[in-house]
Amino acid sequence: MEEFRSTEILDKEIQDDARRKAEKLLKRADDDCQKIMDELDSRIEAVSKEKQAFYAKRAESFKKDLDASLPLEKERFLVSFVDSSIMQSINKFIDSLSGEKKLQLLDNLLKRYEAVLSGKKLVVRFHGFAQDELKKLLQKKFDKLFIDSFIPLSDDDAEELNAELGMIIESTDKLVRCRVTIDELIHEIVDTHRYEIAGALFGGRINQ
Repeated sequence: MEEFRSTEILDKEIQDDARRKAEKLLKRADDDCQKIMDELDSRIEAVSKEKQAFYAKRAESFKKDLDASLPLEKERFLVSFVDSSIMQSINKFIDSLSGEKKLQLLDNLLKRYEAVLSGKKLVVRFHGFAQDELKKLLQKKFDKLFIDSFIPLSDDDAEELNAELGMIIESTDKLVRCRVTIDELIHEIVDTHRYEIAGALFGGRINQ
């Protein structure tokens, strides 16, 4: 009986020791888990702050780029609007002119080419005018006129060459080529008097 009781005591001691060791292992496991969780939370927080700083910097950079580009876009839009308004106004004025007035404009342009065209054999490509009235205009300008051919331009070709009203005169030897078109005159007027025209159109309300 005494031996049986000794065995029970020994078994209890073994069980108690095993329980203590198990509790100790569990406690250590809990501590390790908590440590890992703490480190994970810390890492997540650090990565989160790093990403927030990164995207905040990118957002600030984007805002600066946008703020810098807006004045340029505004200026480009303004220039485009003014140029478009000028061209519309000039084209409207040209459209309102009679055929005779338009021929007078070509007559004025021809003056600058008298010296280089005189005595040359010429090819005349034209659009927007009758061949007879252009021939008459040329004969009035040049004492000796040698026209090899008159070639009417199609609407598409005239648009591509910016020669919808007028003629392109070229010597048959290809050494001389002159643009006698109202389009040419319009571009010269805009290049030379853009600010004055814009001021007249907008009454000084738009800064150039």
